[in-house]
Amino acid sequence: MTDDSLEEKVNEGRRDFLKLTGSTLTYLFLGSALESLSAIPAEAARRKKKSPRHNLPHVHRNYAKIPIPKLSYAPLVKEPNLSRVSVADNNTDIGRMQRALRFRNITDAVERRYGIPKDYLLGMICVESEGDPTQPNSSGDGGAGLIHMQPLLASAYGLKMITSSKRLRDFHQGRKINRAIDKTDADLKDLIKYDERFHPIKNIDAAARMICDAYEETHNWDKALKRYAGRGSYTKKVKKYAKKAQDAGFKQKMKADFARRNTGVMLHGRQITYIYYQGVFFEQNRNYGLDAYRKLPAYRVQ
Repeated sequence: MTDDSLEEKVNEGRRDFLKLTGSTLTYLFLGSALESLSAIPAEAARRKKKSPRHNLPHVHRNYAKIPIPKLSYAPLVKEPNLSRVSVADNNTDIGRMQRALRFRNITDAVERRYGIPKDYLLGMICVESEGDPTQPNSSGDGGAGLIHMQPLLASAYGLKMITSSKRLRDFHQGRKINRAIDKTDADLKDLIKYDERFHPIKNIDAAARMICDAYEETHNWDKALKRYAGRGSYTKKVKKYAKKAQDAGFKQKMKADFARRNTGVMLHGRQITYIYYQGVFFEQNRNYGLDAYRKLPAYRVQ
C-alpha cells in the first residue's frame, strides 16, 4: 500500500468517527432536551399544588354599595296594647337586655346575612339605644336608631333621613328628630316615615354593613367595633352584653325580674311572661318586612 493510499484510509476512518460521534452527541442532546421539556409540566403542577389559596389577592367588598333593603311597614300582625307591661330601668343591664332581646330575631337574621359573630349587634343595641328604638342620641347631635347612626354614616349607607345632612354631628337635625318623636307620640311605624333610622331592620342592616367594611379592612372584630364608635371601651361593652345574651343564669334573673314586675298583667287571657312578651315582639317585627329580609342574598365577610 502506497503512502497516499494509507493516508486516504486514515482520513476515511476519521470521517466515519466524526459522523458517529456527531450522531451520538445529537442523540444525547435531544434526549436531554426532551427529558427537560417533559419535566416542565410536572414541575408546574407541583408548584401549583404547593401554592396556598390564601396567597390569592383579597377582594374587598364595599358594603356601603350594597342596596338598602326595600322594606316598608305592613300590618301583617295585630299589635296588642302593651302599655301595662313594665320592664326594668334602661340604665341597668337587666333593663337594657329586656328591651334589646325584643329585636333578637332581627339581629339574628342580619348577623347570618353578613357573617357577624352572634349577638354582637344585640350588644350594640344595648350600648347605643339601651333597647329603645325611639330613643335618639342623648346629646341631640342627630344620632338615631336602635343602633345609633350619625347623619354622615346614615347617608353613606343609604338611609333616608329627616334632613339631607351629611355632617357627623348635626344639632339642627337632632332638634327635628325630637319634634318628630313628640308629634308621633313615639310611634315607631309613624316615625319611619320621617327617618329610616327608626326602621329597625334597615337601621340594624346599615350598622352591620358599616362594621363589615371595618372588618374587611382590619380582619379583626374588636377593631371593627372600635371603628364604629371611635373609642376602645365600646368594644368591651358590646362584647359584655353579647355574652350576657347567651348567659343562662343572667337570662333567668332577667325573666324573674320581669315576672315580679308584671304579676297579674294579662295578655289575650293569660299571664304575661318574658318569653310571651318577647314572642309578641318577634311577631310584630314581621310587620317591618322581616320575612322578606330573610330571603335576601347573603354577603358574608371574608
